[in-house]
Amino acid sequence: MGSTKVSDEMLQLVLANVAPCTLPSDAYGPVPMEWVSPRVPVWAWVSWPHRAAERVAGWATGWNDRVVAVAWETDRGERSTIVWRSAVSRRSADPPATSRR
Repeated sequence: MGSTKVSDEMLQLVLANVAPCTLPSDAYGPVPMEWVSPRVPVWAWVSWPHRAAERVAGWATGWNDRVVAVAWETDRGERSTIVWRSAVSRRSADPPATSRR
């Protein structure tokens, strides 16, 4: 029989693949989504089921009066989710410079 212990490496792999929380389609309301190209640079607050929400630099790929479809790059590829419109703000296309202390 194999060990039932989970290595730290395997645990990190599993946690890195947990999907972000996304709003159900019922939350979108009656106004259809407007899909856009090119994508619009945004800051978005993304919620996770296993850790605190985080602010990500991403792109809005579509929206309506209630929700925004957001995509962003991670070290494992592109992720995407649907968030409330109030969780999103526009950003400049260039990433901000790191602050100096």
